[in-house]
Amino acid sequence: MTKGFATITPECEEVFDEVKGTDNLTYVIYAASAHDKKITVAESGKFKDYDEFLSHFKDDTPRYAVVDFTYDSPAGDGQRSKLVFITWVPEAAGIHDKSYYTSNKDHVFYALQDISLHVMAHSQADLAHAAILGKFKAL
Repeated sequence: MTKGFATITPECEEVFDEVKGTDNLTYVIYAASAHDKKITVAESGKFKDYDEFLSHFKDDTPRYAVVDFTYDSPAGDGQRSKLVFITWVPEAAGIHDKSYYTSNKDHVFYALQDISLHVMAHSQADLAHAAILGKFKAL
């Protein structure tokens, strides 16, 4: 562990590997605790549609997430998927939570492997499927 950073629990990487390597899970959401200085799995699962995944993000609670982001191929030959890391720091969150999540985001991001895109989101509009797809097109 690097001084000042939260400890990433082993479960975080185990669940991430399941999202990355299987069809059992399509997302994992992580919680950070400034009190315990730990990053833990808040929840994980398999969603039916992207809006179901978005329902897990509260307007006053920061979170990190990894989602197996599915989109239609630009060539029109089916669907593609890529892993997206999301740092969710909503405007209504407390200042200490915002600061803690922002200062630990790179630590969490670099601990996970094979992520295609990092999205810093402050509003539901930043999390919209079209907004994230637009970030891929900008790469």
